[in-house]
Amino acid sequence: MINRNSSIGLLLLLAGTAYGQQTSVVKEIVIRGNQRVSKEAILGNMRTKVGRPYVQQDLDRDKRSLDEMGFFSAVDIRATPADLNAYLVTVDLQEWPAIKEFRVTGNTAFTTDQILKVLTMKVGDVYNLNARKTSSNAVEILYGNKQYLATIDEFAPLPESPGTIGIHVLETRVGQILVRGNSQTKDWVMRRLIKSRSGDVYNDAQWSRDVTHIHNTQWFETVQGRRELSSTEPGKVDLIADVKEGRTGQFNVGVQLDPQSSLAGLIRLSEANLYGTGQTVSLNFTQAITGGGPSVDLGYVNPFYDAKDTSMQVSLYSRLSYRFGTSIFGVGSPTSGSTYSERRSGSSVGWVRPVTHEWSVGISGKVENVSTNNSGSAAAKTFIRQDGNEGLISFAGIRNRRDIDVDTSRGDYLKVNVEPGYSNITEVGGATADRGILGPNYFLRNSVELREYWSPGQKPRGIDFEATRRVIAARVKYGWINGKVPYFEQFFAGGPDTLRGYDPDRFWGTQSMLMTLEYRHPLQKSFNIIGFVDYGGAWGGYGAVNDYTQDPSFKLHVGYGAGLSFRTQFGLIRVDLGFNEKGKSQPDFLIGNSF
Repeated sequence: MINRNSSIGLLLLLAGTAYGQQTSVVKEIVIRGNQRVSKEAILGNMRTKVGRPYVQQDLDRDKRSLDEMGFFSAVDIRATPADLNAYLVTVDLQEWPAIKEFRVTGNTAFTTDQILKVLTMKVGDVYNLNARKTSSNAVEILYGNKQYLATIDEFAPLPESPGTIGIHVLETRVGQILVRGNSQTKDWVMRRLIKSRSGDVYNDAQWSRDVTHIHNTQWFETVQGRRELSSTEPGKVDLIADVKEGRTGQFNVGVQLDPQSSLAGLIRLSEANLYGTGQTVSLNFTQAITGGGPSVDLGYVNPFYDAKDTSMQVSLYSRLSYRFGTSIFGVGSPTSGSTYSERRSGSSVGWVRPVTHEWSVGISGKVENVSTNNSGSAAAKTFIRQDGNEGLISFAGIRNRRDIDVDTSRGDYLKVNVEPGYSNITEVGGATADRGILGPNYFLRNSVELREYWSPGQKPRGIDFEATRRVIAARVKYGWINGKVPYFEQFFAGGPDTLRGYDPDRFWGTQSMLMTLEYRHPLQKSFNIIGFVDYGGAWGGYGAVNDYTQDPSFKLHVGYGAGLSFRTQFGLIRVDLGFNEKGKSQPDFLIGNSF
């Protein structure tokens, strides 16, 4: 009986205690230590409220909530009994300081001002842990958008100056640069091709450009680039280029297929990487079956002419070209099947210097003599003869943003060319040949060309040069000439690289516009099928030659068709079948892409 009564009393005591605890309320909340963060903002983040029941779990949650506001370096919440069933809650806070200045260190890829602009925290704000995270992410995004690798390993008030926020940027840098597989190509040549340097801030875009630069030389069968975290230097990456050298020397004896010159025997010697130095020497000798004498061309290229990577090209030549010839493809002739030839003998020299990784500037010049041969075989007044000497200087500005120069799949190419020229024509003959061109004359030839390339729905190629791509390619080119210009220095339209479906050089004039749209679809790794539309012409030049009537003013012509391209050890070979606006077909043969 005693035990039973004791148990009942204990239960009543426990129930009373629980009831008392449940009815304990918060009588007052005291906030201390806040200077800039308002009391209302603090209370708004607390579950504990005056007049509501006191619950210790709520105080624990309130501490986490105030910490998560990010404004306080220390938060302490305590509850003490005030009177029966009432508690006083004291919140002691230590605010982060107001920001007086930012001190950025470790940044070399971007200036301090560029970094400060992206911070979400500004001078005068209370330092905040949440804003710190947002600001740190913004700086890392700034680096990432330009393809740098960087982290923020410090973003906090400095102990010696609490109002100063120290920001340290840890930029990933280049460790070792290794090239493997270049048995012929000199190491110093590879170092000239690779612009990344040990100790530089690592940049994905720059390394991709370096590997692409190696690929564009066409000295190597394969080029593979990669980066690896340095095993010896934390915060650095090693850059590795694995190459397999290809054949750079050629000696060819055979027959050349030329849409304007019919068949010609050829001897060709060339070395594109002379002694592993990157220099090119070449000798071309051709003799057409139609006679007229041989064509000889000596060439030299030095891609490392000076320390600024200026390239130099030199050429000595005596070339024979045929006007209005009939090729084995059946190209028509306005001279009733008769042909005449122009021999152009002279020399040229030019330099191209990169200004940035996208822009380069060039200057070149040529002097030559032009002489018409066997014109007596053409019917009277069915040719244009203007013999004499000329000289031209070319100034060019080039922007190249193509992913790779050979078989481009993305990017664009812009070239602006200005060519002041001088001619001294001593003999004229044939149809509309004079036009006051005899004697010395000056002219200015100008052109602007833009090419665009897209690979819709496909990832960027990067340094994956072997991947095939569906490509949409477009080109727009406009040219105009001021002054008296010889016939042979006008703009010409018609043929495989300008206006397909028409005879070569079908249109000529002092102004020209060409627009091309192509779709290139890979069937195999080395085999593409191509659809194209050409729209262009030339006007405002010398008059008609028999059936080759000319446009005195602006007029464009359409050509369209399809073609095949094959990638061989000698380069890209294309065969196109074009149709003109009258439905007449014209096959064209081209070594290399149309653009």
